[in-house]
Amino acid sequence: MRIRTYFAAMLTSISVTAKAKTQTLNLKDLQAQGVSSMEKPQDSSPAQVYGQIRMEGMQYFTPIPEAPQLSFSQLLSARLSALKETSWVDMAADISGGTFFSRGQSHFVVHEAYLASHGNTALKAFAGRKKKDWSEMDRRWQLGLWQPKFAIDALRPEEQGLSGLFLDYNVQGWEILGFATPIFIPSMGPDIREEGGGLVADSRWYRAPSRDFALNNRERTIVYELDIPETMKLVGNGAVAFMGRLGNKERGPWIVTSAGYLPVNELILKRRILMDASEENADVTVSPDVTYHALYSADLGYSFSNVKMSVSYLQDEPREKRPDSEDWAIQKLLPLKAYSAAVDFSLADILSKTLSFQVEYLKVDGGGIVDIRSNGQPDDMTLYDQRLKFTNALSFRVEGQLATFFRRPFVTRFKYLYDYDQRGSLLNTEFLYYPSQKWAVVMGGDVLGVQDENYNPSSFLNQYRANDRIYGGMTYVF
Repeated sequence: MRIRTYFAAMLTSISVTAKAKTQTLNLKDLQAQGVSSMEKPQDSSPAQVYGQIRMEGMQYFTPIPEAPQLSFSQLLSARLSALKETSWVDMAADISGGTFFSRGQSHFVVHEAYLASHGNTALKAFAGRKKKDWSEMDRRWQLGLWQPKFAIDALRPEEQGLSGLFLDYNVQGWEILGFATPIFIPSMGPDIREEGGGLVADSRWYRAPSRDFALNNRERTIVYELDIPETMKLVGNGAVAFMGRLGNKERGPWIVTSAGYLPVNELILKRRILMDASEENADVTVSPDVTYHALYSADLGYSFSNVKMSVSYLQDEPREKRPDSEDWAIQKLLPLKAYSAAVDFSLADILSKTLSFQVEYLKVDGGGIVDIRSNGQPDDMTLYDQRLKFTNALSFRVEGQLATFFRRPFVTRFKYLYDYDQRGSLLNTEFLYYPSQKWAVVMGGDVLGVQDENYNPSSFLNQYRANDRIYGGMTYVF
């Protein structure tokens, strides 16, 4: 039996209701305990606060028969950033939250928050949640290998900082960074809950595992139950990492290398199957777990005038973790090697406006998933078989001001991606008109498609090809 599903949602919070008992693991609350850093503007004042409010309606073209309420959503979200200096410590925070009115769902995220040693010195210490450019490839392609993601919407993932202690010696020509932490905060996705013996989520970016299978020429039904370990068993996992940079990334040649031993940002899943040949059902218990990986990356680039070029390499070596009992199986993450190249450039005086362009290519070898038993042998059942959304992809992006209407700017964001392994494409478009300096009217859409629906059915683009959508709304910045 082989089950394919999109189980990344287990990384968020897991609510369990089974046999008159309820368990909850809310990793969102744990994010609020992080403290991290943001880059401070050169003209920073002793205290600054700025943010954005967004109102948005989104319509999917294809309804889901079992969840028609997911065809339309109304979102009110806000993002707030604050910087504060004192005579002995600097503080910063970047947080966001939102509410889906049509679903009654809310979220709160700490993207970054920090305490830092005071002063503009080369050597600085940070305590908290901090973003850093560990890998160009990981940041550009949003792989989530170095830094966790907030991804309740798979087409709008946001990179989050690592949480812990940072010691950073940073000058214009070179940099050395050390990181250590006793805390692990994983990536976040849609909430999953148990309902009627199945695993469900109020999201179009989650695919529930199959509940039907054949045994001895008879159709059986799987009844799922979630088993949540103690929170500290998931969160109390430390990590160490180092990064070095030579050269200035803003001009001339530069190189960045990083290495670390960290928990994998996406929780792995282990499961137990209890089945009686005389029964029509099979009970499957699913439980999240943590495994580690050794991570290495290197970026080489050159920046001049309006053009920036880079090539990147990333190697991921996950540690194999085996279940303690013979009736359990667990996901084994296969190692991967990834290569990428990117060119960024801007063109001025196009219709009297400036547009910026990005061309990127990604190639990943490996990165699969195999469920194994306690003896290390593969199991007959696999929950899902790929770690990354894209593995052999070419991407083109353009952003900038297209025109001026009534002396106000009209801006576009356009991205086209084609994945050769999936034989499919992704198109993102967004248009913004600014009737005033602080207000913007937003319109956009996303289109996913594959050339052959029978080819690689478990791929990301094939699974979610019905999620074409349009959206519109307004944003206010302050």
